Amino acid sequence: MNVLLQEVLSLIAKRIISPVTLVAIDGHSAAGKTSLAKTVERSFPDVATVHVDDFYRVMNSSDRVQLDAKGGYELYYDWQRLGQDVLEPLSQGQAGSYQCYDWTKNKLSNETVTVEPRGVVIIEGCYSARPELRHYYHARILVETSAEKRLERQRERANASDEWLERWDTAERYYMEHLQPQSYVDLIVKGA
Repeated sequence: MNVLLQEVLSLIAKRIISPVTLVAIDGHSAAGKTSLAKTVERSFPDVATVHVDDFYRVMNSSDRVQLDAKGGYELYYDWQRLGQDVLEPLSQGQAGSYQCYDWTKNKLSNETVTVEPRGVVIIEGCYSARPELRHYYHARILVETSAEKRLERQRERANASDEWLERWDTAERYYMEHLQPQSYVDLIVKGA
């Protein structure tokens, strides 16, 4: 196990509280957040992971294309729904529940996902530790990977144009440069 992974696991272990410990794993797209979340899942006995991608905002595609970097940061994801439906109830010791965004239909799924208030709950995805949500977490981790490596991974996994990837990345860069999560997270790690 590498030193940074040991630091992540140690940080979470030190922050464990009952009934639920909330952990944000934030960072740019394709930085290694999901891989880190999976490693944490294997390292603790009772872990649930909520993906920020499930909170992509239902929006008319022509409106989405018009968003600038700040608008993308503010509106690509429905962070209000994440806070209201998941983080707030869990922080009160109650179950959270939500409907996932359906990426093929641009609507919310009819199925409800329930997150029980126990163990470790990881909120994994870019913008997970944004200023409006950061107070909910017991541990906040930022995963950093070079822009070149991230773009290579994005091109491998996404069926998207370079124009779309650039728009997406511009919003993420706005978040990192203007809101600076690196200044208030508990730990910064290099992505896999």
